Amino acid sequence: MSTFAWNESYSVKVHQFDAQHKKLFEIIDELADAMRVGKGDDVIRDVVGQLAVYTRTHFLQEEVAMRQTGYPDFAPHQAQHNKLMADVEKYKTDLIEGRKPNIVAVLNFLQQWLVDHIQKSDKKYSDHLNNHGLR
Repeated sequence: MSTFAWNESYSVKVHQFDAQHKKLFEIIDELADAMRVGKGDDVIRDVVGQLAVYTRTHFLQEEVAMRQTGYPDFAPHQAQHNKLMADVEKYKTDLIEGRKPNIVAVLNFLQQWLVDHIQKSDKKYSDHLNNHGLR
């Protein structure tokens, strides 16, 4: 049973990015499931690694679209991306090096960040990208 699911309220009206956001929700939900059933640190480490790789790819694709279309709020948006990637990389490094961050706090942070980022920041680029032919 899903605990963290994408729904239409998160749509940014750009198919590619909606699909990627759905995947991010799925990865975070997979992390929640791994915690809930008590899977080992190696599984949690793998899921956090998968999240880091997929998030980086997603952010790069968003940033390419923003640059190509001259999105006016590109710099602050990219700074948000960089901050999250630094946080995720720290969690990943801590897990790899045997330091156990409070995974519940990490999960709550990731869920809240994803919701806030999509609902506030990503929704701002929606009209701009749609007006430049991205749907």
